[in-house]
Amino acid sequence: MIDNSSSDDETYDIEPDDEKSKFLWACEKGKLDILTEIFKRSPSVLSHRDEDGYSGLHRASYEGNVEVIKFLIVKGADIHAKTNDGWTPLHSACRWNEIRAAVVLLDNGADVNAKSNGLQTPLHLAASCKESRDIIVMLLSREDILPNLKNSMGETAYEIARRTDKYSYLFDSVSSCVSEYC
Repeated sequence: MIDNSSSDDETYDIEPDDEKSKFLWACEKGKLDILTEIFKRSPSVLSHRDEDGYSGLHRASYEGNVEVIKFLIVKGADIHAKTNDGWTPLHSACRWNEIRAAVVLLDNGADVNAKSNGLQTPLHLAASCKESRDIIVMLLSREDILPNLKNSMGETAYEIARRTDKYSYLFDSVSSCVSEYC
């Protein structure tokens, strides 16, 4: 009898054979030891992307693998790299509520107001998540945040947060500060 019970997630957890796929997999899974070995053999793998344009730094960012993020930055990863949709690693961290990853990226020069192809900023993406209070607070507390930027649908992050009906109140204090000092 054939066992068809394995899921796609289980298959995805299997370490790939080829070097480039293994690099992306190790970034996403937080396998720093494997990354170290890969870089000894093939440092050019740092520029490899998947079919959607996600780099190793994007994958480490959306999984919150902070030590891998730091390693990749030291190795020269492009902190401003964009996917096919124009997402930076910071977009990835903010969309999946990975605050520690977002802080490391910002501390290393990521653009808090970077726009995707749809003009979404990391704040727009964080505002669309239901459990993103801490990351929204962190983003809104930055001096360089532009909270009133509009996406291609003409919406601000506040308007998106208002639709989720949970954290829109966080924007109220920022809104009054922005209008008073800008």
